[in-house]
Parts: sequence; structure tokens; C-alpha cells
Amino acid sequence: MKKGKEFIFPENVDKDYGIWKDYTLKDFGYAVLTGLIGVILIAVPPYGLILILIKIVIVVLAMTVVMAILTIRPVSSRRNIKVRDHFKMKRRYANRQKLFYLKTKKRGDFSALEQNQTKQ
Repeated sequence: MKKGKEFIFPENVDKDYGIWKDYTLKDFGYAVLTGLIGVILIAVPPYGLILILIKIVIVVLAMTVVMAILTIRPVSSRRNIKVRDHFKMKRRYANRQKLFYLKTKKRGDFSALEQNQTKQ
């Protein structure tokens, strides 16, 4: 009995448009945005030599963190899972409503509280 056409997608398929290596168009957007914010930070006065060097170090650290988040894959066997997606999934799991199942009581059995009340 045939159910219909079955589509099989490999695990490494991703919905984003890849541009270069494992970077997507969105990843390049994040990198360019961080770079523009860094240039704006450097362009804002004061212009002392030490302050400019401190600003450059801050911008380089910010670019390094952004590129690390875009590059690192938390599950090495799954290339399509990114750190950003992993953090988003963890946050959604922590914020969702949890179900707790209680042990069912048998009819006729008393709980410890009910037994103490009947003795008094």
C-alpha cells in the first residue's frame, strides 16, 4: 500500500542562504552591523591616543565575540545547528509551562494528613 510521495531531507539542510563556507547572509549582516557600530564608537570624541586604543580594543573584542558566536557549532555532528539557535531553544524550554504528573490515589486509601485528622 503506497502512502504517497515521500521526501527525505538530509540532516545538513538549512533554510538560510549560504554565501561563503558556513556563513549565511544573516551572519554577514550581524558582522557588518557590529563593524558599523564599532566604527561609530571609534568616531565619537574624545580622540586621545589612549582612548582611541581602548576603543579599538573594545571593537576588536566585540567583533571576535560576534564571529565566535556565528562560527561555533554546539553539536559537532550537526552542522546546521548554530549557537544562536541552541541558546534560543534553551530559553524557550526554560520559559515554557512544565507538566508535572502526580501519583494517583487509590480509592479508600487515606493520605498521611487525613489519617492524622481521623485520629484526633
